[in-house]
Amino acid sequence: MKNAFVRVIIVAYLFCFWQGVGYAQIQQVYWVQFNSKSSNLFLPATSFLSAKAIERRTKQGIAISENDYPVYEPYKQAVAQVADSVIHTLKWFNAVTIVLSDSSKLPQIRNMNFVAKIQKLDVTPVAEKKESDKLALQFKEAADNADVGNTYGKSFSQVQMLHLNRLHEAGFQGQNILIAVFDNGFQNVDTISAFRHLFNENRVVYTANYVKRNTDIFTEGSHGTSVLSCIAAKNKGVYVGTATEANFALFKTEDNQSETILEEFHWAEAAEKADSLGADILSTSLGYNTFNDGFANHTYFDLTGDKSVITQAANTAFSKGVLVVNSAGNEGEKSWRFITVPADGKDVLAVGAVNASGVIGAFSSRGPSASGAIKPDVCAQGANVMVLDVVGRPSVSGGTSFACPIIAGAAACLWQADSTLSAAELKTLIVESAHLYSSPNNDYGYGIPNFYKAFLNTTAKKELLHTDKRIVAFPNPFNNAISVFVKTEVAGEAKVSIADLSGKVVFKASLSVFANDVQLLPIEESSTWSAGAYLLVLDFSGKRTIHKIVKMDQ
Repeated sequence: MKNAFVRVIIVAYLFCFWQGVGYAQIQQVYWVQFNSKSSNLFLPATSFLSAKAIERRTKQGIAISENDYPVYEPYKQAVAQVADSVIHTLKWFNAVTIVLSDSSKLPQIRNMNFVAKIQKLDVTPVAEKKESDKLALQFKEAADNADVGNTYGKSFSQVQMLHLNRLHEAGFQGQNILIAVFDNGFQNVDTISAFRHLFNENRVVYTANYVKRNTDIFTEGSHGTSVLSCIAAKNKGVYVGTATEANFALFKTEDNQSETILEEFHWAEAAEKADSLGADILSTSLGYNTFNDGFANHTYFDLTGDKSVITQAANTAFSKGVLVVNSAGNEGEKSWRFITVPADGKDVLAVGAVNASGVIGAFSSRGPSASGAIKPDVCAQGANVMVLDVVGRPSVSGGTSFACPIIAGAAACLWQADSTLSAAELKTLIVESAHLYSSPNNDYGYGIPNFYKAFLNTTAKKELLHTDKRIVAFPNPFNNAISVFVKTEVAGEAKVSIADLSGKVVFKASLSVFANDVQLLPIEESSTWSAGAYLLVLDFSGKRTIHKIVKMDQ
């Protein structure tokens, strides 16, 4: 195999599953990697990627590569004839995991000329895991009265913190963006009224349960319900998520009965499927460092950004043009303290948790990664955050699990605003908009993103860069706040002023500018001006530029 995955060394204790195989049944599990994909490399891309997945690659200039092609079925079937069953089929790794109870049959597989590697994944029985062991949700029901004075109700502060409400006001709510959410199930999502719009409009486009190998995702998993609510729930005046008009693919990859490295393989397989469906964003509030049996535990030195199976899968998804958003972890007050995989991924947008005042949550996992990279990347509200519980009530909870989908939904709105962006450009815009971008640290990362600032950088900044204009006001006309972008060929100090038509100056400021760059000047004071026309004036390097701007009636 030609990619980096041939170097994967997996030492794990798996507790095997399969449809019809009980958890108490101890099995021997093996990782089998093939050395080629044979004649599959001549298949048309349309046979293994959706039109949307191909379109995403085309728009971002990403070529179809060898790891996009499926595992060669005759190789898989030859192994399956010897094995008890096949668990995972992973095209990005060109590998399968299998159950093989009779070790005397190992040579039959090892001697197949297309098998590059076979490795035993020892199995140890583990204690049953309750959902609360890993994905604890300590709900505190919110007051019954909704904040009827605004659209968002109880979710207002977590949306406003990101300045995302201003994108929503501009009409960007995630339309036509496909978000894949991986979690422990989505209990009652199909019956809770705040999600009804998704089903009425056929915007849940795919469901899969990778634990039980079926499509049943709505009968268990309160954590996934609350995670999804942060993005998709819509009950105006009570609770509104960050991208309510997006499309969704929902995957159950987290096992509520046990905690094993097997879940990393579920995640990787789901990521491959989400990519092939054409998902634009992965939102996964999952992370791994220790397991029930103890033998498969990761160490801090595994957090290199590209070592674990799940992290490699996350990075590969990003290389296909998918933005991967993952919770940083809730280990900040525990002995581990650090982020968990796949948040360490070099291409993963890892999200930490702050409270409504922007103060980092004590539980939020810290960085850096073992490679020294700043982690988390950004933060959103995750301490005393509002979510919906399994009966659809607004409730107070906490965790980076909720900061993650809040950011994922915001990213969907931003991507809708400029569909020409690549996943890499989108990730950069989000990070560069954060309030600590010039002085990041390993508690907050680059800080809390300002999605309206990022939005302006996708529109007005591009307009300036590709024209001979020196100044642009955006939006124009405007209702409340307006921002000014200034482009200069040399460094210096620009003077910006705004006057009404009578000549009365209502705003003036000096702005440090740099050579061949565009600078942003937000003008919050504009919200207090009367409706009407104004003159925007730029004085720089002995030249004056004047533009007309208009404030509309609200």
